[in-house]
Amino acid sequence: MKFDILDMGISFVLVNCDMGSEIQTIEKLKELCDEVQGTYGIFDFICKLRYDDMESFEQTLLKIRKIEKITHTNTIHTIPEQS
Repeated sequence: MKFDILDMGISFVLVNCDMGSEIQTIEKLKELCDEVQGTYGIFDFICKLRYDDMESFEQTLLKIRKIEKITHTNTIHTIPEQS
């Protein structure tokens, strides 16, 4: 299923990494995500992903999860029809 440009999929990925590896991790996340921001609290980063189809979303998410110092991710998937 393809989204039209106005219905492009958007998800947010909450990320944890090993303590002390935040700088190297954020640089790698910036290569894969549309936006990355450090956070206070339970998660170290929030990343915004825009994608055209589920296959590209899943490929990007897999690349994020394979970053060496990342220990945990939690994905919030939006509903394009409700934006």
